[in-house]
Amino acid sequence: MQEFQLKISSLKDNNFAVELYQCAYKKAGEKKRSSPQKIGKIKGNKLPLIRQTIYQVLKANKYDPQTLNYKRRTPYILTEESGINLAILFQTIQPLRKEDKIINIRDEVMAMSYEEAHYWFAKINHGKRNVALRALRILLGEGN
Repeated sequence: MQEFQLKISSLKDNNFAVELYQCAYKKAGEKKRSSPQKIGKIKGNKLPLIRQTIYQVLKANKYDPQTLNYKRRTPYILTEESGINLAILFQTIQPLRKEDKIINIRDEVMAMSYEEAHYWFAKINHGKRNVALRALRILLGEGN
């Protein structure tokens, strides 16, 4: 199983950003893994729109959501399923400004099946990234 980490980075005025990292698999014969790769970062006006989603992910990974604050230094270790859903969400909403689109995408990404999420994650990270992200924004941003 792939491991993901959710880290908090402090900003000014007791604000914070949430960063998602994908951990590399430990290769045979290596003593330790290479450094985690940053997948995405959410801050500013987007963070309140997905905060409840992050709380749900933390609860699903046996963390207390109340620990999500600017003082936290220890990363949250997430399951593959949680990490992939957040990776898709973070990367898809990154350039967006319209709240209704962000909310639609958030809801649709978190409702994806395990297989569908893996498909889109692979398309974004190992295929044609910009084409896949644009397609997701169009498919999920309009709402049902």
